[in-house]
Amino acid sequence: MAFVLKRGTIKNYYTTEKYLYKFLLKKRRLKDIYLKQLNYEFITDFEHFLRNYRNSRKQLMLSNNGVMKYLEWFKKMVNLAVKLEWMHKNPFNQFQLQYQKYDRAYLSERELELLESTEFTSERLQRIKDCFVFSCYTGLSMVDIA
Repeated sequence: MAFVLKRGTIKNYYTTEKYLYKFLLKKRRLKDIYLKQLNYEFITDFEHFLRNYRNSRKQLMLSNNGVMKYLEWFKKMVNLAVKLEWMHKNPFNQFQLQYQKYDRAYLSERELELLESTEFTSERLQRIKDCFVFSCYTGLSMVDIA
């Protein structure tokens, strides 16, 4: 049975790999490590790196749940290594992923209609409004639309 990952899923794994390489270079001064060197300390250090990672404009990049998603994808890679018997024990056994729950507020139908009928004089604000309304109807996040 052939198992094919979707393009978005593959992108998530590549981004996780990118963060792992940055972590290794910046915090461990290494380009690569052996699987047997992965342990609980490595995972917690990687988590700390992700929580504090800043882009070139010095902006924090990830929220708690973003950090947890990258750790989840990393955990899936480690689980595969354990299944393939490339590793004897799973360093994630003692690590707990902790997501934060958010209650999202939704616009009422009336609020959405008011927003749609609002015209901004600024072209930039009008474009932002159009993208937001589009995201309300499609369920796409503003990040995905951008």
